[in-house]
Amino acid sequence: MYGFPVNNMSVAIKWDEAVEEYHKHYDDENGIHEYVESLLPVYYGEIYSTYHDYIGTPLNIEIEHSHVGMSFSEVMSLNLYDEFMSHFMEAFNAYEEEE
Repeated sequence: MYGFPVNNMSVAIKWDEAVEEYHKHYDDENGIHEYVESLLPVYYGEIYSTYHDYIGTPLNIEIEHSHVGMSFSEVMSLNLYDEFMSHFMEAFNAYEEEE
């Protein structure tokens, strides 16, 4: 299910392992946003590659009013955050159901 192609710049995240790592450090859901944000790539090349692997070509991004003044990498990071949060919460909820 999470078998995304990986190029030399990005690394596919194993979401079930990320959730287990999260539970080692946090007892509740209060740190999820910070944890998911820490998984985001920092450098432009990594942001682009990870975006391409998880979402597709960034050429399809629609710039919204809230994006005015932001760099293209910031817009990609916002979209990646939403994508990562979706995958993380899916794995998180599955983990919670198992317990």
